[in-house]
Amino acid sequence: MVTFSLRFTVAAEEPIGDDFSMTSVIKHSLRATAGAFGSYHPAGWHPKLSLTLLGPASPGSELVWTVARPDGSPWFEHRMPAPVLDDREHVAVDLERWQEGGDLDEAGTVEFTLRLVSVLDGAGELMHDELLHDGRMTVLQLPGEHRYAVDNAREPGHGLVALDTADEPDAPRLGVRMFVTGDVDVWRLEAHCVLDGVRLATGSVETADTVTANDGQTVGQTIAITFDGIRGWNNLAASGWGGDWYLLDQHDGRYQVKLVSGSAVAGEIGFDVTKCRIVAPGQVEPDVGFGVAIVVGEGGGDCYGDAQTAAASASIDDAYACRLEPERCAAGAGAGATQGASARGAIVLDDETEALLGAYVDRADRLLQTWESELAAPPPYDFGQMLAAEAVGRERAGYDELAAAVSGVDDSHQVLLAGEAIGLGDLRARVAALFPAAEARITSSAEAEADGLAPFRALLAGGKLAVFDDHPADSFVYTTTDRHIIETPEELAAAEYWFFEGPLDVPSSARVEGIEITGSVQGWRVLGWHFDTAGAVLDEFETQGLGPAAPKSAFRPPA
Repeated sequence: MVTFSLRFTVAAEEPIGDDFSMTSVIKHSLRATAGAFGSYHPAGWHPKLSLTLLGPASPGSELVWTVARPDGSPWFEHRMPAPVLDDREHVAVDLERWQEGGDLDEAGTVEFTLRLVSVLDGAGELMHDELLHDGRMTVLQLPGEHRYAVDNAREPGHGLVALDTADEPDAPRLGVRMFVTGDVDVWRLEAHCVLDGVRLATGSVETADTVTANDGQTVGQTIAITFDGIRGWNNLAASGWGGDWYLLDQHDGRYQVKLVSGSAVAGEIGFDVTKCRIVAPGQVEPDVGFGVAIVVGEGGGDCYGDAQTAAASASIDDAYACRLEPERCAAGAGAGATQGASARGAIVLDDETEALLGAYVDRADRLLQTWESELAAPPPYDFGQMLAAEAVGRERAGYDELAAAVSGVDDSHQVLLAGEAIGLGDLRARVAALFPAAEARITSSAEAEADGLAPFRALLAGGKLAVFDDHPADSFVYTTTDRHIIETPEELAAAEYWFFEGPLDVPSSARVEGIEITGSVQGWRVLGWHFDTAGAVLDEFETQGLGPAAPKSAFRPPA
């Protein structure tokens, strides 16, 4: 494996005015990747840089990106017009010099400058002069010829935490961003928010952005997680809105967001809530999607670059600007609020067991929500209720497998079911009761069916009884000669002939302008049996024809 570094430096020149000097960079938006001219068959690589600028920015300026080769000699200078921005207006900028024959196929330390320069007088502003990712951005030489990729992996526990005031300022959802390496199938990932070993909620998972190698292959993704059931606060709680939400400003404690794939933990970040607010251990920055984002994890904001020069800054007060201060927190009661699951005596689990328990609780929750009230219905049962009981039976094998994986977790461990805490033992007992209830429904229905058909079976014998078992009277219409319907046990026993009518698709074809067209037309089919007085089968016959229904002549023995 060959590595080299990408060093970010910004040249300082005289500022060109107050508005220009206020242009800033949202540091956590910085992304660097390796590109190539002709990415399907790359001959080398070149750097690509994306970032978000925050206004104001004056007209008549350019972004100038100057990059050196690993030996320090000039590589290229790339210029693009800088956008004109009003105060707090933002714009995404993508920088890439696309030129045939301009890629490098070698390792080394690449230095470059990024400046905001006035086209009118040549003055510029210092925008970014610190190193990214602890002073170096490592590029990996991948297997195969001429393949390179920037290593965007973060330190463990590094990511963004935010309350989405841009979408719902009165009750912002908890949002998280974290980076995972490799070409991960996002649909396989599950996200769980945990407080002191108790899973609070499962979040939705999607890709926020993708990092690719110089040949276009995915080598990492930023995963966006949203917890709809966890809110930073609820300004409208008095109206009854969002009564089942978990509110962070009412529960101080240490929270963890775990991203799992099966039983493996793909990523994890933690954050603290103290005195009703998320604690900001480092940078707090404006964010295009959330409004304000908090950088968490080891190393603070170093992996995104310089935290000071031309940085777009915000504060934790900005993150909570939309929150109406309740009396509890105004009086300083936040620290005395329920300290999460530790106050309830929860057991702290390792990551693998936590992931397995999350999968088990999800399955148990779904089974109870879907079938618990359904199986409480009294008899008699209709066809739909019988199908429901059979569906529960098919769930058992999968449930038993998940239950066995967490059988070592004590029954006293607390989990959340529909937003309410419940002991694991109570949850197990409720789910376990579903399966015998479903079996009892199936058994009672079969017994009721047998009881209803018993009078018929008492009068039938031989082949007649065998035909009846294949065509039970509660599911088929019995007719005899000339389509006369027979229904009672006595009528079926006395009838010399039985007939059953059903639909039939009759193949057909035609030629239209020399083209043969095939299809089917509606038809009918009548099956008949002839019995002797003891119930033995004397003859079986079948008649078919076209049309919506069979004529009376079809309900007669063949001549």
